[in-house]
Parts: sequence; C-alpha cells; structure tokens
Amino acid sequence: MNNGIAELPTFPSNIYRQIALNDLVVYAVYFLSSGEKEIVFEDVVAIAFRLFPERFHLRGYPEWPDSTVVNKRWLDCRAKGLLQGSTAAGFSLTPKGLELAEKTAAILTGKRRAFVRPGSEKASGEIRTRAGRFIRSVEASNAFKAYSKSRTVTDLAEFDFRSLLLCTMESSSVTLRNNLEQFRQYAALYRRRDILTFLQLCAEKFADVLAESSVGKPKFRGGMNRQKVK
Repeated sequence: MNNGIAELPTFPSNIYRQIALNDLVVYAVYFLSSGEKEIVFEDVVAIAFRLFPERFHLRGYPEWPDSTVVNKRWLDCRAKGLLQGSTAAGFSLTPKGLELAEKTAAILTGKRRAFVRPGSEKASGEIRTRAGRFIRSVEASNAFKAYSKSRTVTDLAEFDFRSLLLCTMESSSVTLRNNLEQFRQYAALYRRRDILTFLQLCAEKFADVLAESSVGKPKFRGGMNRQKVK
C-alpha cells in the first residue's frame, strides 16, 4: 500500500492492547490522513492491522487482517461523531475524532498515560484554532446577528442556512449534516450555548433539508435561482 505516508511506526503491544478498538481505528485514519490520497476502507483495514496486529488479526490466522472488526468499529465511530464518510465516499476525522486521535497518539508514544480523568486535558491548538475561526464566522454572519436580536430563525432562508454551514445549494444532505455536527462540536468546545441553541433552531427549521435523500429526487442547477434539470 502506497498512500504517500511516512514509514510505519512500531508500537508496543502491551500499550495498544489497553486502548479501545474505536480509538485505534480513529488513530489509523489519523495516520492515513498524512498521506496524499483519499482514505478508503481497504486502507483503514490494512493500516489498522499493520499498526496493531494483535488487535486486528483474523481469529486463528494472525497473519491476516479482520475487516469485520474494522467495519463494526468505524460504524460505531461515525455514530459517535468521531469519523465521517462511508466505504463508498472515503473517510475523514471530525474535530472530535482529531482530538481523540492526538490523545491516542500520545498514549502510544508514551507521552500520556493510557487512562486519565475524562476532560482533564485541553483540546489541541489546531482544533481550537479551527473552532475559533468558526465562532468568528458565525458571529459575523447576518443570520446570527438577526437571531441575536430576535431570538428566532423564522425568517432565515435556506440559502443563508447552507452558507452558514459552508455549503452551496447543490451540497448533499450528508454534507450538511456532517458540517452541522462539526460546528456543534466547535461551539461546545468554546462553551458557546448561544451558538449551540442557534444551530439547534436552524436544524429544526430545516429538518426536511437535512433529511433529504438524493435518491429519486429531481436535480437542480443555477444556485439561488434553481432550475429543475429535465
């Protein structure tokens, strides 16, 4: 496998055996993210096995990886907001997943104990920088300024909601939901309950947009002045 990544590190099995499988899968995606190509399921299976063979080998066949274990774990990680994507579209870390991966990396390299009190460590500088940029962009948006005055999103247009989430009118509901979850994590990191409430109201107002499926749905073009494609 050539993913444009650095040489594989070696971790003591007595260390990684203490770490949850979910955390190891998140770290595998984190490691792969240093490469130059899209992260696909087969790469995650291969790298998880190569990094942590005693946790990801096929039972009875230690020389082979067990894709079933990885499949179950990444689905759980996605449900918990640690990863986003799919086996078809590829994978990436959420801000929450990036924070966990960095903590896992510290454990694997002996820079952090395997078990510490939850919430006792600050988020990484990279995550806080991203979160800070998001907070500032929300505060500067017309949508949030209007909400701050009226405490309602009744007049918020779909275009403005999508723009708030850094999406276009052509962005899929999956992208909208993923971005919304990331922005909620950013707001929670800064303990901005006002922004969390704002995002929740937006999600409720545009619940049908967030739940839309592209299957069987007519396609449009033209941005704000959308036209149905025949």
